[in-house]
Amino acid sequence: MIFDQLQEMFPDAIKATDEMLKNHHHYTWFLTSENDIIGFPKEELTRREEALLHVLLTPYHANEPPTNEREKLWMDLLFHQDMPQTLVDTNVQKFHFVYFSFSDETVDPEGFREAIYGLFPKKTPILWENNHEGVLIIEGEEATDEFLSYSEIIDVLTTDFYMNIQLFVGPTIYELSKAASYYHWIKKCYHITKDINQSVLEYNEAIPYLVLHNLTNEEQELVCESVLYKVREEKELLKTVQVFIESNSNTTLAAKKMFMHRNSLQYRVDKFIEKTGIDIKQFDGAFAVYLCLMLKNKLNI
Repeated sequence: MIFDQLQEMFPDAIKATDEMLKNHHHYTWFLTSENDIIGFPKEELTRREEALLHVLLTPYHANEPPTNEREKLWMDLLFHQDMPQTLVDTNVQKFHFVYFSFSDETVDPEGFREAIYGLFPKKTPILWENNHEGVLIIEGEEATDEFLSYSEIIDVLTTDFYMNIQLFVGPTIYELSKAASYYHWIKKCYHITKDINQSVLEYNEAIPYLVLHNLTNEEQELVCESVLYKVREEKELLKTVQVFIESNSNTTLAAKKMFMHRNSLQYRVDKFIEKTGIDIKQFDGAFAVYLCLMLKNKLNI
């Protein structure tokens, strides 16, 4: 066993689980050829020893330390269930997660950070899950904002790093208190859908694949809430949208079924699109929303 051999040289070395990584930032972590994650106390490693470990083992970046206060605040919120007052005070009213995954474990975290800082208007917080996966936290922007062209971003990243990269773009979240729940949900969403092998997958596109899985009631509620959050209390609007979709997006037919003027129904459809950012006149948007409406009715929420 490689770990046993390493422990003879480094008695304080430990074998870690993913959970341990989030709380042991005073360790330097490496991945062995047997896929064990081994930690060495930073203060006890000499430069020469650390250089030797870099030759023998693969550096493991899951506990890549926050480089600024903002990342530390988000780490506390997502992994330690702590609500930092600073995040509350800065009035983060909306944000979304973008889960990223590299095809190669040799990615340089600092090089990636520099690339991300160059692509986004703010110093986007980056938290690593393991050697090749992590999450970007996009503050203050809607996931559907047009200037956030993730297709263009992925093209730049792929060119810069010479490896395949996948992005899973999560929905816009409006409540900080739900950040941890959504983080774990988006992580699961990525792993459910990663075999689709699409370089950029938007949340609404993923919903049909998610619904096919055996989701818990809590996860089904998250699906509904994430899509219908801004209109969740508008029963008449949701009913109109459901009838519109069931009428094959035929405004005249839907208006007849709802005993409404065609212009009034069109106004409601446009209002839904404006509020949610989802174009239900297109198949993908209509399909995702319809599945959410079915789940909402099933869960009676």
